[in-house]
Amino acid sequence: MAVTVKREDGKVWIEGVPTLGWGKGRECTCCGALEAATAVTARPFGYDDLMGWSALAFRVRWYQGDTGQRWCPSSPVGEFPEEFAALQKATGWELRGLMGAEGTPHMERHAPEIVASINAGLPVPACEPRLNMDVVYGYEDGGNTLLMHDYFRGDEPLRLPASDLGFMAILLGKQSAPLSQRDALVAGLRAAVFNWRRGKVAWSRGGYWYGDAGYAHWSEDLGKVGNLTEEERALLFFVSHWNYCSLEDARRAAARFLKARVPLLGGKARAALERAAALYRKEGELLARPFGAKDAFLGQWSGKTITEWAAAVRKHEQEILSRARALEGQAVSQIEAALEAEGVEVPATAGGDR
Repeated sequence: MAVTVKREDGKVWIEGVPTLGWGKGRECTCCGALEAATAVTARPFGYDDLMGWSALAFRVRWYQGDTGQRWCPSSPVGEFPEEFAALQKATGWELRGLMGAEGTPHMERHAPEIVASINAGLPVPACEPRLNMDVVYGYEDGGNTLLMHDYFRGDEPLRLPASDLGFMAILLGKQSAPLSQRDALVAGLRAAVFNWRRGKVAWSRGGYWYGDAGYAHWSEDLGKVGNLTEEERALLFFVSHWNYCSLEDARRAAARFLKARVPLLGGKARAALERAAALYRKEGELLARPFGAKDAFLGQWSGKTITEWAAAVRKHEQEILSRARALEGQAVSQIEAALEAEGVEVPATAGGDR
């Protein structure tokens, strides 16, 4: 497709880059921004594809700090090396990270590369100051000010000084042959099984608990709120509802992704994948109920505050996680059955490389 780069009174922008926003079924900002960035290129990819191929659609993860910050909002995010590696293979896009230092990233030094990408008609996924991934679609003042579609602003552009960017931007680079649809599916399914059994992965001053263990540690932490300081309680309140919102979005993407790809497999594998898709759909419906009832995982969307996060509410949250965990265990078993029917080696234990 033809990409239109427009210039007017010192403003340069790529026409037609989709806007971003919460509540649109794009809660993983990494995949939402990548979808928007590739939408105007000759090689676009949809959100469900990106979530499935990266295995983010199937992943649950819970960070616990050994020192310093006890929980981290990064638990559900997608901008980690292994997910980007999987997406590079599946899409054929080179995804080159521009990184800044923690705390004071000084991303303005990368402004010339971002400007060059915009001039070439390639939008740039990048972190805004709150560290959600947005998409840079233009610039002003020679690149000192970036024009971004932002999750919090909808159709209204964010004009952000390049010096205020968060720690990461992603350049769409060279294109190579992507994996076949079947191979990309199989890679995502293998990663889903691996992550379910993965256990703990050390990171920074703590570690991420994945899969079945992630559910267990998340639920256990909800049972310890009475022993927390006010600051710790506030952090857990936020991280837990953010992780939950991301989980609900991911499982709905998982159901759609698998349902669309059932025809890629045959026989027993196809039947098993259909059952997995149905289980993820059931899980997504379970996880969506509190958004209507406003009785668990309270966030800004609920109109309620931490003062209403009572012991009974937290017990209800634990019950929901327990049911989701059980459904997910069944779904992963069906994914294993599908892989085995296709003659694909199934990751058997935690540890090692994906």
